[in-house]
Amino acid sequence: MTKIREPLTYQYTLTKVAALIGWDRCAAICGVRSDRTVRLWSDPDCETEIRMIDAERLDRAFLDHGGDHAPFHRLHALRIDMASREGPDLCLSVLAAAAAKETGEAIAALISASACSDHRTVRRTRKEVEEAIEILTSGLAALDRREKGDQP
Repeated sequence: MTKIREPLTYQYTLTKVAALIGWDRCAAICGVRSDRTVRLWSDPDCETEIRMIDAERLDRAFLDHGGDHAPFHRLHALRIDMASREGPDLCLSVLAAAAAKETGEAIAALISASACSDHRTVRRTRKEVEEAIEILTSGLAALDRREKGDQP
C-alpha cells in the first residue's frame, strides 16, 4: 500500500522529483549507496531526512531533466513565507471568497495577455497573478494555523 505523504513537505517533494528522474538517479546525485536510503528520506515515519545540499542537487537535476521549477527551493520559500504570515484570523470561507475573486481576475488577465504584448497589459497581468498568489498563500497559512490550534 502506498504511504500518504502530506503536501508541502520535503517527503512529498522528494517523491515528485523521483517520479521524474528516478530513485536510483536521486541516490547517485546525493552520493548514497542505494535508492533505499533516498526512499527512506521520503518516508514521513522515518527519522532521517534529506539534507539541504542534497535538495539543492536534486533541484538542479530536476531542472536538467525538463522540470519547470526547482521543487525544493519552491517548497522551502513557500514554507518560510507561510510561517512568517501573521495577519488577522480570517475564517477560511472569507479567504476562499477572496481567493476566488483574485484567481478569477488573474486568469482573465492571463487570457488577455495571451493575445496582447502591450507592456501595460503584461504589467497588470503580473499584478493580478501576484495578488492571487498572495491570497492563496494566506489561505495556506491560515490552514496551518488552524491545524496547529492557533486559529478557530
